[in-house]
Amino acid sequence: MIPPLVVDRRLPPQVRANGVADWLWEIYRRNLFSGAVLIAKVGNTVFEGQYGYADLADTAPLTSHSSFSIASLSKQFTAMAMLMLAHGGRLKLDDAMARYLPELNIYGGITIKQMLHHTSGLPDYMELADKQWDGTRVITAPDVVAMLAQFRPPPQFRAGDEFAYNNTGYALLEVILSRVTGSSYPDFMKREVFDRLGMNDSAAFNLASGECPLRNRVFGFRKSLFGKKVLSDLNYLDGVYGDGGIYSSTGDLLRWDAALRYGTLLPVAVCEQAYSSGRLNSGAPTGYGLGWEIISPDVVEHWGNWEGFTAHIRRDLRQHTLLVVLSNLTPYHDAISNELWDAFGDGVSV
Repeated sequence: MIPPLVVDRRLPPQVRANGVADWLWEIYRRNLFSGAVLIAKVGNTVFEGQYGYADLADTAPLTSHSSFSIASLSKQFTAMAMLMLAHGGRLKLDDAMARYLPELNIYGGITIKQMLHHTSGLPDYMELADKQWDGTRVITAPDVVAMLAQFRPPPQFRAGDEFAYNNTGYALLEVILSRVTGSSYPDFMKREVFDRLGMNDSAAFNLASGECPLRNRVFGFRKSLFGKKVLSDLNYLDGVYGDGGIYSSTGDLLRWDAALRYGTLLPVAVCEQAYSSGRLNSGAPTGYGLGWEIISPDVVEHWGNWEGFTAHIRRDLRQHTLLVVLSNLTPYHDAISNELWDAFGDGVSV
């Protein structure tokens, strides 16, 4: 049970930050949290803290430069790549998936935009891999394409009829990116995003990577039945980048937030397409944009959960409040994020 965070919101942010620090230390001491937190307003950090260790032996304390797996937060970077290619005229979001993946023309009528919006109806590649893939081998995105082409599992529904959160679409977008640009996903992200933004703690990295480019890689853990910390890191599905293969730090995600706000990579109006809800064939909104969950007209967020990692980013687009929580100990308690947001959200509830 996470104890409530009692902070008088009438107090100045720095005074509130002192209470937050004490609260986070207490839940860390109770073995309820391990990770890093950052809260910012208009790009200025009002709270930052790290609690716990990056390694199993507890020899590497977490720092502001610790690189966590951000799991499904990676989807917003994949979506940004698609927006960049579309803005550059190299593809269109309304293009058919089969134009770039002709071996998957059995899934006709699916567009890139529907893949981004989770309305494609594509079958779940992870479920298929559990049945058909040799789990002693790491699976990659090209393997996913080949596996779908070989076994031809039926779609979940006709494209656009329903919303179903789906890793397959983003895994296949990785392959589309590589075929359009001639670059691997890690190389594209490094060259076009991370290097341009000074995100030096960030990289696309997984078990398919030759070497780890991260200077301060964090490992994931879970608590055993007896409360002991045990490794819970990557597995055989971690050869795919597009749906969850990025590592980053709290400071780098602050840089990412600023890039979206100021239009560093793309004009602001293009970036804002990511916060526009997808729509079903019926016209009903899905509440999911391009790599972002739309919580309210002004608040967007995304969660990532994989093995021992949990990542959460929440942004108030009007008041320019940013919350980043990166955890390397599962289970993560959602109440932590909600209490932190309540302490600094300045009246914005979700």
